[in-house]
Amino acid sequence: MKKIKFGYYGNFSTTHQTEVYIADALERAGHTVYRLDRNNTNLIPCDYVLFAKMSDMVLINKAKKQGIPTISWTFDLWREFLGYNHPHLKADIVITTDSEDKFHTIKQAVHKPEKIMIEGKKIYDVIFVGTSGKLKGIYKKYYKSRRELIKRVKPKVFSNVRGLALNKLLGQTKIVLGDSYPGSCCWSNRVYEMTGRGGFLIHPYIKNLYNYIPQFFRGEEKEMIEYYLEHEKKREKLRKIQFEMCPTYDDRIKELIELLRTINSNN
Repeated sequence: MKKIKFGYYGNFSTTHQTEVYIADALERAGHTVYRLDRNNTNLIPCDYVLFAKMSDMVLINKAKKQGIPTISWTFDLWREFLGYNHPHLKADIVITTDSEDKFHTIKQAVHKPEKIMIEGKKIYDVIFVGTSGKLKGIYKKYYKSRRELIKRVKPKVFSNVRGLALNKLLGQTKIVLGDSYPGSCCWSNRVYEMTGRGGFLIHPYIKNLYNYIPQFFRGEEKEMIEYYLEHEKKREKLRKIQFEMCPTYDDRIKELIELLRTINSNN
């Protein structure tokens, strides 16, 4: 497939946004990316309009009139919260993370330049990285179980660590406690951010989650934590496997381009 020009409408406000990781990976693959704010409705000449979230149909309708295909690549379970009529699900090509047959599936990943292990002296037994307090809006009802999990385990909580500072923190940690919103085949990008930056992750059970990530049923996590704190060699062996198996967004871009190639060949 020839090199592609993407008009990418998203959140590029900070370096740790997923849209930034994807745009960087597209550019490393030789494609052109025009980075535009997600609230911008001005259509620019391009081969595809790409976005994660849209609040209305203005840009999508403009692209349709110009014959420019639209791609929605969203990273969360927005369908679960907002329903099938939400604008981002009206794109010509819809990509989600949760393996539903109605749409295409591309999972999350880690930023390739930051897939690095930074080894250090183990300071922490168990940590949790993410929001542990009360949340508002669409996520509110799903975080009660997270608060209960953190209350039981009492990990050291880090709410805002990004980039290579996170890699360093994970290198100082024995066990990272995972969590995710409920979903049969969908999990948070925390899975990739933790394993792809050198952490050893354990996680509440989710159907189809990778078998190299130890999983526990809620309420039974302490037994697993005690086991891996005691068995350092097994823990370290699994940690390295998790790191090696973690895909980067460069890998995901290969999936995206192959998907576009397949769609084009079928049209």
